[in-house]
Amino acid sequence: MRPGQFELRWAYVLFGLLILDSFLVALLVPRPAAYWVLLPLLGVQGLAFWLAQRVIRVVRGYRLLQESYAQELDFARQVMESVEHGLTVLDSSGRFVYVNRAYAALLGRPAAEIVGRSPFDFTVAEDHTHLTQARDARREGRSNTYRTRLRRADGSEVEVQITGTPRLHQGRMVGNFAAIVPVSQLSPN
Repeated sequence: MRPGQFELRWAYVLFGLLILDSFLVALLVPRPAAYWVLLPLLGVQGLAFWLAQRVIRVVRGYRLLQESYAQELDFARQVMESVEHGLTVLDSSGRFVYVNRAYAALLGRPAAEIVGRSPFDFTVAEDHTHLTQARDARREGRSNTYRTRLRRADGSEVEVQITGTPRLHQGRMVGNFAAIVPVSQLSPN
């Protein structure tokens, strides 16, 4: 049984009992004044029952949307983790918000050590101009491909080809995506 189903069924039973109780009181109390007191109460209970059904529909829709979102997010993560080449996502300030296992392995570091840092932290200092030019192109909304060298955790360098694309949300740039492939794995053209 889904969370909230038990409570939902009891809420329906209680609403039904309240309405039944009000009708019984209205029918059994002979005084006309009782009707004027109970009629507004019945109206409020009817309105509450109607609103409860609408709220339940909204909550169910929200729950389904949440489940769907979680499934889509899980699917996207599985796809990004299954790729053999490095994949990264940067925010608008140029900091990693996501790196896949392949990129972390390429740098010889755990992903948690990379997230929150800048690509400049892992790029060989002499190649910072390539990185700056690529970043500027993405800010202008252009994708680009360039070669650079990354510094691994053990101090060694690896030459890579990076293809970056602006990351847009509602027409506004909020960061970028990049695919990173070691030059040694590129097929000769």
